[in-house]
Amino acid sequence: MKLRRIAVIGCGEAGYEMHLPALAQMKGVTIVGACDTDQSRLDRAATRFRVPVFSTVEALLGSSSPEVVIVATPPHLHTSICLEAISAGCHVICEKPFVPICDEGRKVIEAANAAGKSIALNHEFREMPIFRAVLDATGAKEKAPVFFAQLWQNTDVPPWTEGGWRGAMARRTLHEAGVHLIDYMLALFGEMPKAVWASMSSGGQSDSGSDALSIVSLEFAGGRMAQLVQNRLCKGETHYFEVRADTTEASYRASFGGRARVTTGLYRSTRPHVRLDYGVSGLAWTERGNKRTLLARNPANPRVVSTRLVLERSLKAFENGTRPPATASDGLDALKVIDACYSAAATGLRTKVVD
Repeated sequence: MKLRRIAVIGCGEAGYEMHLPALAQMKGVTIVGACDTDQSRLDRAATRFRVPVFSTVEALLGSSSPEVVIVATPPHLHTSICLEAISAGCHVICEKPFVPICDEGRKVIEAANAAGKSIALNHEFREMPIFRAVLDATGAKEKAPVFFAQLWQNTDVPPWTEGGWRGAMARRTLHEAGVHLIDYMLALFGEMPKAVWASMSSGGQSDSGSDALSIVSLEFAGGRMAQLVQNRLCKGETHYFEVRADTTEASYRASFGGRARVTTGLYRSTRPHVRLDYGVSGLAWTERGNKRTLLARNPANPRVVSTRLVLERSLKAFENGTRPPATASDGLDALKVIDACYSAAATGLRTKVVD
């Protein structure tokens, strides 16, 4: 059965800037309602997207009869809204992080299974062209899988300067922004790590005990390893999502964000070169020694484009009873790894990831 009636709960950054624009680009679906507790957000959603709006979840579910609910609220509301939507007979597509704690994630998954409903997560970076290109290129190398990967993020966003629900999170950096990196790492290696080690600090710039700086090492089966670095105190160029994935055949890179750069000379090379790097919202490439081969470029508005891909593929999976691009179980796995990282940072010890 085709699923056509979609509702969006939460009209803030994710709902208004990603999900509603993505749905507006999709054929064969109807946005039957948008919900938020902030009237100004409802007004702008109604004006721009011409959709019915509701100030409570109960009113939306009772009046608009959606078949699929997109949960785009702050994370501390995900559990209760997912459960309400499932109880109303809806499939769910939820923003990340999936839920605040693992026990709540298990509760939501159990409720969905009991009701015969499916849950997908909007891990849009998996579907973004540059990051998808790296996953596809390395996933096809069964005889030469990724043996080492580095993911890093440099921004100037000290956790103690943020307000709203982000500022209220005790586990801020790795749990909120870092969930993108953790999820992608799991997709890249195709399995859960066996153990992690982590160190976190405020960089000496705050007494809050913040995780503004996070360094995480992950151990996978077969001696494969990965490293994740987050620096939320960087005064240099912003790098929101950078990836290097090494196989025995090549090194695969992806860099999120626009770039237009010409380089010449002998920089890190024994051969003269002239190179043009251009990508309106990011590039992916293969490196073999000094030689680079372009894999993919991001389009304009890459998060809207990749969110649309997640929504389209998730709806098709719901209709066919197949696996969506990212599942609730994937979200739960990411939470397990994040929990292990915070435990390792607190104890200073290598910590096993508990299933």
